[in-house]
Order: sequence, then C-alpha cells, then structure tokens
Amino acid sequence: MHCIALFFCGDNVNLKSKYLSSAFLLLLTSVIVKIIGAVYKIPLTAFIGAVGRGYYAAAYNLYMPFHVLIMGAFPIALSSVTGKYNAAGNKKALFLLKGAADKLFLKVGLIGMAVILVASKPYCNLIASSPKSLLSVLVLAPSILFSALASSYRGYYEGFMNMKPTAVSQTIEAAFKMVFGLIFARLTMNYLYNSYLETGLVLTRSAADEKEAFALIYPITSAAAMLGVTFGCLLSLVYVVIYHKINKPILSEQTKYGENNYQKELLSFSFPIMISCAVQSVFQFLDTASVQMALSLISTEDLRAVYSESLKLAETVGEDVSSYVYGVLSSAVDFKNLVPGITMALGVCAVPAVSSAFESGNNEHLTQLINSVYKYTFLISLAGGMAIALCSEEILSLFYGRSAPDIVISCNELIRWFSLSVPFYSLAGTAVFCVQATGNAKKSIAPYVVSGIIRVILNILLVSNEDYILFGNVISGAAGYSLMFIWNYKIVKNLCKIKISKIKTFVLPLLGGIISYFISNYLYKFIISSSNALTNLLTKAAVFGLIYCILCFLLKVLRFNEIFCVFSSKKNGLNT
Repeated sequence: MHCIALFFCGDNVNLKSKYLSSAFLLLLTSVIVKIIGAVYKIPLTAFIGAVGRGYYAAAYNLYMPFHVLIMGAFPIALSSVTGKYNAAGNKKALFLLKGAADKLFLKVGLIGMAVILVASKPYCNLIASSPKSLLSVLVLAPSILFSALASSYRGYYEGFMNMKPTAVSQTIEAAFKMVFGLIFARLTMNYLYNSYLETGLVLTRSAADEKEAFALIYPITSAAAMLGVTFGCLLSLVYVVIYHKINKPILSEQTKYGENNYQKELLSFSFPIMISCAVQSVFQFLDTASVQMALSLISTEDLRAVYSESLKLAETVGEDVSSYVYGVLSSAVDFKNLVPGITMALGVCAVPAVSSAFESGNNEHLTQLINSVYKYTFLISLAGGMAIALCSEEILSLFYGRSAPDIVISCNELIRWFSLSVPFYSLAGTAVFCVQATGNAKKSIAPYVVSGIIRVILNILLVSNEDYILFGNVISGAAGYSLMFIWNYKIVKNLCKIKISKIKTFVLPLLGGIISYFISNYLYKFIISSSNALTNLLTKAAVFGLIYCILCFLLKVLRFNEIFCVFSSKKNGLNT
C-alpha cells in the first residue's frame, strides 16, 4: 500500500474529487453503523429488559458529554492542522504532529476516564437517581480512553482525506459492540437466571421471588451489555494502530524533537471547539429540560385527551402521562437524528479539505469545494428527511408494530414533521464544521448560544400550548437550527470571501425534492397494495429515490462527471 506517498502528491488529484470520494466512503459507513445500531437495540431490550435499558441509558447520559467534548474537539483540530501541513508539504511537521497527538490524546483519554470514574457514584445516586446504574458506568469508562487513542489516528489520516481508518474502525466498533454486547448480555442473563432457579441466589444475594431476582439481575446484564461497547472501542483502536504501523514507514526516521510545540498548537486549535461543544451540550440539556418543564405545565386531562388512543393501548396510569408523552418525543427524536448523523460525515470530510484550500489561498478551489459541501449536505438531508416523512408509518410499524403499537399511533405525524425539518439540522452541522476548518471555531459560539436561547423560549411557549404540545419542539428546533446555519453560513462566506450559488446549491435541490415528494405521495395510492410494512417501505423508498434522482439530473443539480469523480478517486487509491 502506498497511502503516505499518495498523500504528499495531493496535487495530482483534484481536491473536490478527493472530498467526494472521502465523503462517499464515510456516508456509506454512517449508514452501516446506523443500521447496526438500530438492529442492535431490538434483541438487546429482550435480553436486558426495559429496566436494564434504563440503566444502560443512564450510563450513556454521563458518558456522552465527555465523549462530545473530547471527540468533538481534538480530532477536528488534528484533522485541520494535518491538512494545513499536508497542503504545505511539510513532512517533518506532519511526523512531529502525529507524535504530539498521540501523547495529547493519551492524556485527554486518561483524564476523561478518571473524571467519569470519580463522578460515577455521585451521578448515579444524586442526579440520575439510579444507584444500580453504577456498574454500567464503571464498565463503560475505559471506552473513553480507547476512543480518544483511536481518534489520534483517525484525525491524523482524515487530515490527508484518507477516510479508510475512520470508516473501518467505526464499523468494527459498531459491529463488535453489537456482537459482544448481545453475547455478554445473553450469557449473563442465562447464567444468573439459571443460578437463581437452582439455588434461589443471584450471585451471593437471595431473591424471594422471580420479580426480585430480575431486579438483581438487570443491573448486571446491563453492565455486561455495556462491556460490549468497551470491547468494540478496544478492537477499533487495535485496527487503527495496525493500519498506522503498516502505512508509516516513509516517516519513521524523523526526529521527535519539538513535539511539545505541536501539542500546544493542537490545544490552541482545540480550545474554542471545546467551548463550542460545551455550549452545545449545555443548550442541548436545556432544550430537553425546557420540554419536560413545559409538559409539566399542561394538565393531565388535556394530555390524556390529545393522546387518548395511544395511552389506552399503553395502559398508562394518570401520574405517568407526562412521562409517557416525553417518551413519545424521545422515540421520535431517535428517527429525526438518523439523517443528521449520516450527513455529519460530509462535515468531517470538509474539515481537512476546506482547511487545505483555505491555507493555499486558492479562492476558486475553495469556492467550488464549499458549494459542493453545502449542496451535497442539502441534497442528502432533503432526500433522507422526505423519505422518512413518506415512510414514517411503515418504519414505525417495523420497529414497534408488535412490541409497542401505541408508539406507531402517537409518533407517526410527529416523525413526519420532524423529518421535513431535518435539512436545518444537517446544514447547521456542516456550516459549523466549515467555520472550524478555517481555524475560527470561536466565531461559532455566538450562534450556538442564540440558537439555544430561541429553542428554550419557543419550547416553553409552544410545548405548553395544548394546540402544539410536542409539535412545538419541531418548530423550536427548525427555528433554532435554521438560524445557526444562516449565521455560520455568513461567517464562512465572509471569512473565505467566496460566492455561494444559491440557485444550484439550495433552490434547485429544494424544487426537485418538493416535486418528488408530491408525485411519490400521489403514486403510492395506485402502487401500494401490500399489507406488509417492509414491502411497502422498500417500494415507497425506491419510488421516491428514483423520481428524486431523475429530477436532480434533469435540473442539473447532479452531473455524471461528479459521480465519476467518486469512483475514479477510489481507483487512484485515495482510500486504499
């Protein structure tokens, strides 16, 4: 393999072509990872129960803020700085940068793991009000170290727009998280339950009946499932270490003198991104809290009147109605986040590409690149959002038709409207990545704050209104994230001094999406006859996808030479 050699001959391959190829690989990986995650949750719940899922979720709630701070700042900084030195052809700086990154990411990972371990007991007892989640948190803590170490390799190779280490390691992590998680959970459940049947004990503790036995078993099976996450992260790290060992020989003779300077540069670049991530986490929490507060302001009778059919199916008691409605929102948000989670790959790929073009001062290449980043983000998010909106009932039926039919009834319309607002979330994320790529991450903090304040205010005003309830959160999210996108869009435009083609980038894709949506919706009346949810889902998705693609080519939003760029780049070895 000749990855490193290719990296330093970047001028031989068009930057836009490299971006498209890299983005295609990460998009494909994101889809695979999302599918694995969705499939994983169904049998996991069967093995650890709804109560075990609660312990599992509580552990993740402590883990995620640290994960966002560490994984959302340092890898982006490393990718951008690597892209800068790669564009300048500075091989010695690149080697020293990698050594500095390894040491810095080790420190960051150890600190993150230590903080989680120290905070675990107070968090479980005082904040989560779930002392039995402690074992799951302790098992999950090492994964923050493994993820940080793996990111020192992912971020480095992303700087060369080589997304293979990231793509493969993410897939390994997701796949083995599922495999090990399910195996450990099932074996633990079987062993502990059989032990109880034979001895009346769960490990060393006696259980008076089966209900008490499961109360003792679920915290352990949840921790066993969580062990799968940690194993997945460890194997992901092993892969990127081996990959680097194979692909680093050209730089192996360089001196390590001066690594401290590059650690300082990474920290300097990372700090404003960390602040942005921290602000984002705070307002994400406030967003959630404001919805819960607004729901508490609505009378139980009014909520029961709106959700009467689904509440009846769920057999929910009066005191749990508000919690049930919030659970409906959580279920809908899972589906809403699917598309932005996938399009985030475009932003990740944009960081080294935009950074290289920005540093080179080539305004023409930078203009083409940023137009492409926005256009493909909008195309994919629009297509994904509209497809989910058209197929919402079939998707819900597949996931919850048998286990929770009330969710199908209560979430269907909510998911449809959330899905149509998906482009705002995807474009906002991509615009923030572009700002960060120019080394001006601090400029994205103000949009985060203002957007967060707007979302909280609108949640309180609209969600507490019986005419909107959960649909108020759809409106607040669309308003907040559209503002975030427009603000960051203008920041990038002014910093890079580029011209965005609004017609080709936004207007024509939107026109194609709207026409495809209504034509597909009309045709479904004549072609959908099966009662099978999977058959209907595949048919609907295929019809919409075909019409959308045809219109995109007719409107010249997509061109065959751009598709050719993706595959010709692969043939040139960019991702090998």
